[in-house]
Amino acid sequence: MSDQEKKQESAGPTAAKGEEAVPTTMPITEAPTVKVARPAVEDYLAGIRGELADLPATEVSEILDDVGAHLSELAAELGEGADTAALTARLGSPSAYAAELRAAAGYPPKPAAQAAPASSTPARLALIGLLVSTVGMTLGTLAFEPAFVLLCALAVLLAVPLLTRDGPRVPSVAALPAVQNFLNARPKVGSTWRSSTDFVASLQPAWWLLRAFVAAGLVFAVFGTSTGLTAVLLLFLVVAPVSVLLGFASRRDRRWLWAVVPLNGVAAAAMLLVAGSGLASPVQEYSSPASYSQPGLWLDGAREIEDIRPVDAQGQPLSDIYLFDQNGQAIDVSSQRCYEDGRSSYAPSVAPRPYPRGTSQFDPTTGECRHVPPAPLVVAVPQPTAQPTATPMTAPPSMSVAPQPTTAPPASGPPVTTVKPPPTTG
Repeated sequence: MSDQEKKQESAGPTAAKGEEAVPTTMPITEAPTVKVARPAVEDYLAGIRGELADLPATEVSEILDDVGAHLSELAAELGEGADTAALTARLGSPSAYAAELRAAAGYPPKPAAQAAPASSTPARLALIGLLVSTVGMTLGTLAFEPAFVLLCALAVLLAVPLLTRDGPRVPSVAALPAVQNFLNARPKVGSTWRSSTDFVASLQPAWWLLRAFVAAGLVFAVFGTSTGLTAVLLLFLVVAPVSVLLGFASRRDRRWLWAVVPLNGVAAAAMLLVAGSGLASPVQEYSSPASYSQPGLWLDGAREIEDIRPVDAQGQPLSDIYLFDQNGQAIDVSSQRCYEDGRSSYAPSVAPRPYPRGTSQFDPTTGECRHVPPAPLVVAVPQPTAQPTATPMTAPPSMSVAPQPTTAPPASGPPVTTVKPPPTTG
């Protein structure tokens, strides 16, 4: 072999002959192999991505990054035969491989019924029922409209078809885009806002007890029962365990939220009403009506006297009667207010009238007080055990009376004198 041939051989195949060196160098690069295998890798990854669509987007992205690198290595190993069928023969179907990835990452299996466009309708109705009942019952409580509160409570029935067949975590509602967007909008873990929201969430047991106390007060307020703080506390001891059990139950089974959340709105509205009116409890207005200075006449500080019906010794009703106290002050039983179902109004101011006067009642159609004339009344007149001795009375200086003798005194008794106060100018 000559020296020139030895130099060409040591220089490699590309230096042997000028025109023949080009075809011998082409098979060295692997670019054509990778180019053929890439579509198969993308198809296989697309199948895995569809099987993991219900998982959080960040988790799916991390899983696909790891799997994509593994598939690229496998495709390079298979060479030109790395198509989708070859990858499936080596790794199994995309759905089976995705199931293995779920198990390795600690996620549950893929739900049996993936949401189709029509299957989201019950979940949407359930969510709408929850929102309508919560907002409506809260506004109805603020407006003192019990009928509206009960009507809005019926909106929860929209969730019955879903809640009877869905699981405790209500996955159909959790998969709705609106719910997912709400959850994704939460502050990030470790941020100041997230720490604040986590602290507020930790106070749930205290709210369970507070709403039980509010519920106990509402029972007496709605039914208009005169009571005090002691009775509210006794009922609270009964309601508090129920409220706490509902709180823990809603954590384990989210279906309880359709009952708990609307009632939370009612309790919050009641607390706003108490804070706005400045009352110490929801039943203070009913528990001691005469505990503060107000017009009218009250019996034992608990029962209001709305009218006086005078009768004579034979039980015959009397009319056009004025009453005065020991100091000559006119006795006025007008409270100037009327109540019904927690609502009240003021009666128009009028000059003192003789008894009987009638009463004032709340008119729900106008929202004002209306006068109700005296109705027939049957009373039992007490019979004295002994005939009282007549004692002459002298009117106090502050009392002005005008005696007027009768024109025809009865023959069987002493003369009768009628005392009538002067007419009052309006």
